[in-house]
Amino acid sequence: MLNEKFLDELFKPQKIYNKDALKNLFHDLAHASIMRLNEASMNKLYDLMTMVFKYQILAAREPRDLILITLNHMDAMRSLVQTSQVQKQLDACYYLVMKMYGQMTDGELQRVRFSILNFFQDIRIRVSIFLRKGVQNNDGSFVIPSDLTISYGNEIPGTTRVYQADGTIVDLLNFPSGGSYSLAPESGSTELRGRRGTDLGVNIYDSGKPVQTDSDGCEDSFDVAGNTGYKDELNVLIAQLRQEQQAETSGEDPSSIIHFNLFPSFDRDSPGSELFDEPTSSSQHSAVLEAIMSEMSLPSESASGGSGGVQSDLIQLLDSIQ
Repeated sequence: MLNEKFLDELFKPQKIYNKDALKNLFHDLAHASIMRLNEASMNKLYDLMTMVFKYQILAAREPRDLILITLNHMDAMRSLVQTSQVQKQLDACYYLVMKMYGQMTDGELQRVRFSILNFFQDIRIRVSIFLRKGVQNNDGSFVIPSDLTISYGNEIPGTTRVYQADGTIVDLLNFPSGGSYSLAPESGSTELRGRRGTDLGVNIYDSGKPVQTDSDGCEDSFDVAGNTGYKDELNVLIAQLRQEQQAETSGEDPSSIIHFNLFPSFDRDSPGSELFDEPTSSSQHSAVLEAIMSEMSLPSESASGGSGGVQSDLIQLLDSIQ
């Protein structure tokens, strides 16, 4: 990924990649190591990467944040790989980034930002970590925040100045800005190992809390509305089991206990009867167990010609194989 020839081709002035070319490039990068992904996992990983990057570009406070986001990506790579060769390659990539984009005006960087957003405008995939944090809507679009930090050197919205022809201020008008804004204490640094001043481009999972995954590879089992789903159902089941244990130890009427049957009854054909069923008598259970045991029991000695019948059959079978 940081190969000199690859970087030279990447930084040549060219049109933006189409979606197929970008996905093929991403596929090759993801499989450059010993890791192998099936098609479904590869599509999920690609969708996650594209949506997170789209959010970073959309949430940029000013055009120059595009450089800071890129440098945050590179800083993360630098922390992952400490070998001197890779560090030198990252330094070379840093100088290429600053040579091409560091000299651009705000207007030129804004055109770059618009080109990237136009590329991603039709991609709306829901990401569960964004849904949990409230930065994404159910339709896949992103929420425009009303509480944010204003870049260093700018002013907090809420004031209108009225000027005369000579440039002097004659009046100040205040208006409700519709949000809660704060001013950044310092400007983000574009030095090789400086403080970027923005969280855009850093690891979105690095929050100190483990991210749960379900069997489908999604990030968690929470639904869009924030309900805990299966967790609540399991808590209800645990409460019922505890209630049943307390009732048995206290000598309460067993008929008032809710019984939970994990398996369908042998004499029930109605759908859903396997979920909640009436308590069955011990004689019914005994009959079922006896039927199962009779199917699993070995033939008697009389039917097999004594204890040596089975052994002789096994010996004959081994002789025939040889």
